[in-house]
Amino acid sequence: DFQQVLSELDQVLKDATFLAIDGEFTGLNSGPDAKPFDTPSQYYQKLKSGSMDFLLVQFGLSAFTFDVQTNKYSQRSYNFYVFPRPLNRAAPDCRFMCQASSIVFLASQGFDFNKLFRDGIPYLSTSDEEKLTSKLGERQKAREDEEFMSSNEEEKMLNKCNAYIRRIIHQEVRLRWPNKIRVDGTAQGLMVYKMGTKEEEKKKAEERREKEKEELKEAVGLSVLLRKIADSNKLIVGHNMLLDLCHIVRQFFGPLPDSYKEFKLLIHNLFPNLIDTKVLSQAPNFKDIIPSSVLNCMLDTVSKAPFNLPEIIPVENRSYSTVAETYHEAGFDAYATGLCFIAMANFIGASESTPVPMVLPGSELLKPFINKLTMLRLKDFSFINLVGADPQPSRSHVFHVIFPKEWKLSNLHQLFSPYGGAFISWLTDTTAYAGLNCRERAPAFIKKLKKKNYRLGGAQLQTYAHHQNSLESSSVSNDLEGGKGEKGDRKRKQPPTE
Repeated sequence: DFQQVLSELDQVLKDATFLAIDGEFTGLNSGPDAKPFDTPSQYYQKLKSGSMDFLLVQFGLSAFTFDVQTNKYSQRSYNFYVFPRPLNRAAPDCRFMCQASSIVFLASQGFDFNKLFRDGIPYLSTSDEEKLTSKLGERQKAREDEEFMSSNEEEKMLNKCNAYIRRIIHQEVRLRWPNKIRVDGTAQGLMVYKMGTKEEEKKKAEERREKEKEELKEAVGLSVLLRKIADSNKLIVGHNMLLDLCHIVRQFFGPLPDSYKEFKLLIHNLFPNLIDTKVLSQAPNFKDIIPSSVLNCMLDTVSKAPFNLPEIIPVENRSYSTVAETYHEAGFDAYATGLCFIAMANFIGASESTPVPMVLPGSELLKPFINKLTMLRLKDFSFINLVGADPQPSRSHVFHVIFPKEWKLSNLHQLFSPYGGAFISWLTDTTAYAGLNCRERAPAFIKKLKKKNYRLGGAQLQTYAHHQNSLESSSVSNDLEGGKGEKGDRKRKQPPTE
């Protein structure tokens, strides 16, 4: 029973040293793919427009609690199926997308779709809960304001009326006051009787209000847990967790903001202490010793020397084990993420000149990794920073190229071959970004382009900075004119990158 688990989690969250989370989704992306030379803002816009029509359908939570007496962690893990079953006709009736490859993958991992649709825990965003609460209050107020039902009269005679009006009255009574009012025909007209005494009606009304409150509480469902997690201010650990956070905010709190800056502020206000194990694995300490940041590979790596994964004490009926691996079940993945965090944090501590055997949340050694989230597919951005400026890698060696539609990848390679070659990232059938392999040649290359009026071998070139400025100007112009801005990237038949 979810309500019982929710009560249990009050103390679990209070005692936890840190929390690990994970989610499973009905799909990943339905829009333009992120490109290697996107800006973080462009990356976010693609994520927001292309991924948020899918659903988070499984939420995993693993609570790790450190015992200073035994110097050991214990862990409790939970796996929740999540589905937005509507409370009633007034509640949101959610529409969502599915991606065939994602559904096939979940099925191959033993995902129980019957359990999802039959027993999935419902939820309401904060705004949807407020609207439904308001409607419920209005409905209850309307009932209370009904003059006859709130009066001391037990019966009332209505004037004579024709058969049509009598039928309408009977229909309305059955619809609006089922089991509360009885209508009988008499020689004088229609007699309306209250069913039950005044005390009985008052008791029934109170029972109905309580039932409606319980139904609303059930409908809010998993949102209550996510709000408790947000209010706990505990360190939350995830693996490549940007997508998880976006879905969590959209489903359980409210719409994602249009502005990238506002998005960063919103995430930080809700969850002020985050660590992404994918970011952590990129620390200099792990160079050449963590060959893959894929979760199952990472856990396998940190379970062996030179890492030292300590014993984690399981709580009966609330724990996973690495002996029985169930990857891609959100609860297990949250547990595995927590193990990876502990092992990597302790490795960083052991690497200090004065070794720190157990690195706990709050340690100065972890501060460089707090509130930094991985952005996949970007060539030179390893993370975004939720509490400050993002990294600003130089892209002075990158050029926007416009070329004839019949050109292929070989034509672009040939174009840049005299200058040391380039990494090509397709944008549309006639445009691409090209990043010089030899960055130090960029100044000389730009000088040559200036002399040729930025034309080279049948192609028109711009510096990356100039092209980004033109995109921003175009976006502002479209906003002022009420337009929708540039259309999304059209995929070329060739791979999007080399």
